[in-house]
Amino acid sequence: MADWVGWHAPYDDPDSTQSRRLVVVRRRVGEALDALGAPARVLSLCAGDGRDLLPELAARPPLAPDVLLVERDETLAGQARSATATLGVGRVDVRAADAARPASFADVLPVDLLLLCGIFGNVPDEDIRRTVAAVPLLLAPDGIVIWTRGRCDGADLRPAVRAWFREAGLTEITYDEEAEGYAVGVARAGDVAPSVVAIPDPLFTFVR
Repeated sequence: MADWVGWHAPYDDPDSTQSRRLVVVRRRVGEALDALGAPARVLSLCAGDGRDLLPELAARPPLAPDVLLVERDETLAGQARSATATLGVGRVDVRAADAARPASFADVLPVDLLLLCGIFGNVPDEDIRRTVAAVPLLLAPDGIVIWTRGRCDGADLRPAVRAWFREAGLTEITYDEEAEGYAVGVARAGDVAPSVVAIPDPLFTFVR
């Protein structure tokens, strides 16, 4: 099993790619929360310690959204719970569960804001496409998804991922990237019928 606590270590370096990406993700999360208003339902899959979402929620206490963070690593899930208490963010549920399994989050669907951050660089390409195709089943009408993907092993799949979101009927709102680093995409659900009728189980399988 991967050392996901260690994977988060580069966040301690403000010049790392992960830290630079985090700044962008937080900005886009804040914009999405502001656009959605209150009440909003938020789901973060493979949420880690929640550092991309929880500070933005804390900065907007009047919104008081219902939030679910799903993180398989018990240590990171515990850190997310501690951060929730420290930041005074209410109505947040942190589940130490497998985010690839729909049963881990099915009870909160559909959501207004979905975070798929830190996933697409660690799963096979076909799993990314399968997950993207299922996103309309996870989102409420006009719901927003935020995703990330970097260059992996010299390959740049980011144009394909953007195309897959379009094929799934979502409209891109913003897209940020570093040429040799990260990409952060934001898209909104449209009125196109989903191409799949059920959420795949599992959505994805980590290979890195």
